[in-house]
Amino acid sequence: MPTERRDTIAGGFSETASDYDGAVRYNLEGAQRLVLSIPPGCYDDVLDVGCGSGWATQAVIDRFQPAHVTGVDPSEGMLEQFAAKLGAIGGVEVSLVQAGVEDMPVESDAFDLVVCSMAYHWFQHRWEAAEAMARAMRPGGVIAILCSGKGGEQAYRDVIADVEPINYQWLGAFDGNLRDIPEMEGYLVGAGLEPVDIWMERRVRHVPVEQYMERMRVVAGHIIGDPSEPDVAAWLAKVEARMIERSGPRGWTYDFNKLYAIARKP
Repeated sequence: MPTERRDTIAGGFSETASDYDGAVRYNLEGAQRLVLSIPPGCYDDVLDVGCGSGWATQAVIDRFQPAHVTGVDPSEGMLEQFAAKLGAIGGVEVSLVQAGVEDMPVESDAFDLVVCSMAYHWFQHRWEAAEAMARAMRPGGVIAILCSGKGGEQAYRDVIADVEPINYQWLGAFDGNLRDIPEMEGYLVGAGLEPVDIWMERRVRHVPVEQYMERMRVVAGHIIGDPSEPDVAAWLAKVEARMIERSGPRGWTYDFNKLYAIARKP
């Protein structure tokens, strides 16, 4: 992705990295389900792309006990969180690299398993991202991807489309980020990989409005803006008020779709 755009996203995640795990606990569960879907095998060398705070790596270690894991992420703050949790796990050599997916400095044909959990939807060049990850895989290697799926978050989109001034960047991010099964298949096949399984998981969740707002602050602060700024704070207050109006007895109700994909390199 363009360096400026990537740095903006990485900077946003660095600013909220210390709050990430608490705000998006569903991502932990998603990473665990993704890793449980990987075919049984020996995966000694693992690459975690967009590794964040290390949830997917932890799930891989728990299931497969690899010898070496390389975590790649453009966010310095996320890598610091990863290192604090997983930098000294016994029996596993962990290497962390601050880089984007397209230009990550890793060897070709070097990894038995590549995982990418809840990062792919932020990549600005998904065809190139798939190709970069495919190059890193050994023949016979497996890639496992989890990202936000098309059709989710519609209730929130309806709210922010009705609150002025309209944040067109945030609205557009949903259309640009969320993908469906055929699109994911296209990325993988275009990178020379053989899909094993691609599927969508839809969840309907009920949470307090403030919990949902915190999640959005943590994952999309680079789009929403700095809440300490008066204009941003005023806009967020209107969004929160509208969400409260539309909440039911179980709180704020929304759909979240997760797109999973497993593929092999011939």
